[in-house]
Amino acid sequence: MSAESFIQMDQFYHFFQPIYDIKSSKKVGYEALLRHETYPNPEAAFQTAKQENCLYDLDSQSIYKALSSFYSVDSREELGVLFLNIFPSTILNPNFPDFVQQIIADNDSANQQIVLEISESEAISDLDSLKYRLFGLRQDGFLIAIDDIGRGYSSAETIIELEPDYLKLDRYLAQDLHIFQKKQEYISVFKNFCEKTGSKLILEGVETEEELQMAKALGISGAQGYYLGKPALLQSVFI
Repeated sequence: MSAESFIQMDQFYHFFQPIYDIKSSKKVGYEALLRHETYPNPEAAFQTAKQENCLYDLDSQSIYKALSSFYSVDSREELGVLFLNIFPSTILNPNFPDFVQQIIADNDSANQQIVLEISESEAISDLDSLKYRLFGLRQDGFLIAIDDIGRGYSSAETIIELEPDYLKLDRYLAQDLHIFQKKQEYISVFKNFCEKTGSKLILEGVETEEELQMAKALGISGAQGYYLGKPALLQSVFI
């Protein structure tokens, strides 16, 4: 099935994975993750959409549907913040500002709890224009995260210039973190950076108690991963 077909047929849904504050062990929010039976690997769906020149359509519709699912639950305060993956090209798309206003109108100021998580799997074509768009999004109450730090196109320039509210470290850095001192030292650089700039650091891919305890020892503020909670339908994770 082509990406365009399953977009038009609305044949996708979302799992939600919890994100925790490490110090308090409290759930602070969720990340929405696209799922589709034809594409067990979500990245393949987006790659196909890009090849078919409909990446913006899939990305924007995924965001809208994730929001609708998330805010169908009555107790928003208990849900916390919602992290939504988004491509830089989506933010730069000329249709995106109108789409944002639609989000705000249809979700009753839900933007106050939305973190747009910029995917580092796509190169940023125009950093200055992206900064301008992000300024407007912040004015509307959205928060910004940079995803997959340590993988993809992430760079010092991107992190410094975009001034994210959250930095999300790639799952590679979590794997056997308690064993590899070089990973600990690398993460400490970002931890110190976040302390100075006011950003929050989240480690993805935490899968063992040892990895979690080392993350805590390093002073990382947030974590997500299978050890803390697997992605699932919202009704399942919110029990």
